[in-house]
Amino acid sequence: MKQVLYSFVLLFCLFTWNGFGQIIYGYVYDTTKDTPLSGASVYINGTTIGTISDDEGRFLIKTDREIKASLVVSYVGYATQAVNNAYRGEVLEIVLQPQVDGLDEVLLRADSWTWEKKLREFKRQFLGNNRAGDLCIIVNEDDLDLWFDEETNTLKASCDVPIRIRNNLLGYEIEYHLNDFEAVYENPARAYPYCKFTYYDGWSYFRDFTNNPEALARFRKSRVEEYEGSVRHFLRSLVQNNLKDEGFALLNDRFPVPENRVFTITPRGDRHVVLVKKNFFLEYLEKNERSLVTKENKEMPLIVFSDGNYIPPKDLRFDGFLAEDRVGNALPRNFNPGL
Repeated sequence: MKQVLYSFVLLFCLFTWNGFGQIIYGYVYDTTKDTPLSGASVYINGTTIGTISDDEGRFLIKTDREIKASLVVSYVGYATQAVNNAYRGEVLEIVLQPQVDGLDEVLLRADSWTWEKKLREFKRQFLGNNRAGDLCIIVNEDDLDLWFDEETNTLKASCDVPIRIRNNLLGYEIEYHLNDFEAVYENPARAYPYCKFTYYDGWSYFRDFTNNPEALARFRKSRVEEYEGSVRHFLRSLVQNNLKDEGFALLNDRFPVPENRVFTITPRGDRHVVLVKKNFFLEYLEKNERSLVTKENKEMPLIVFSDGNYIPPKDLRFDGFLAEDRVGNALPRNFNPGL
């Protein structure tokens, strides 16, 4: 009876909320669906928007607009689950499965890298080999599984629980569920080998780690500085047709090149289809920084959302200053530099 009544109240809330925002609501259960999970973490991927399920497994999230990102649900001892298209206007029933031990045979195989070297390189390539990365702390380092694949010269990583990161530059605590990580090296036997390629993927949830107004003001300044000239800033400016006003220039070697010779942009609802015709240099004039931007498959368009996120993530590569951006530089999808 309680569940029926609660569902009715939620549907009423959805009706009254219509026109003012969006609602995601539902329940979190264990495998049998007989036991609600209290205290499950429920959040919109890559944002500061989330909540905790109550004693009956219920959750409710309100946003001022629909955010094109997965709803992520995690609970200790259970496999994290991502739900697509969460804005359905219906009660979501999310059933979590017990966590399967992710320790693979490959983790038991000895490799030539010490734990200290693997951890150092993981931090450099995941958090960033820059000031932002240096100011980040992984709170639960002992939960990481790291191994070096000798055949492919690739450092790999996994973690059965979310990686907990404290970003002392931007003032965020980040819960990062790592789905994939690989860093490919040249001359891996060297003490500090050259990493020629890094890829990682996962779900993230951001929280402010302080409510102190003075500290938040300092963090706010740092966040705006990290945003300016970032990939997200560039892509937001691109689809809003104001690259020049936002301080970006497109170059062919040293010479300016018009946008229409590099991109074809087609709006489609809440997203843009971007066809990259040629590789180019991107310069952010305010910081006098330049990156080479390479599109791997030029026949495959990018899908760019209004918040600056894009798919597929592996198809766009950056060399130069943007190549150094990692989780330590990351800002939430709902970050607004104008507020």
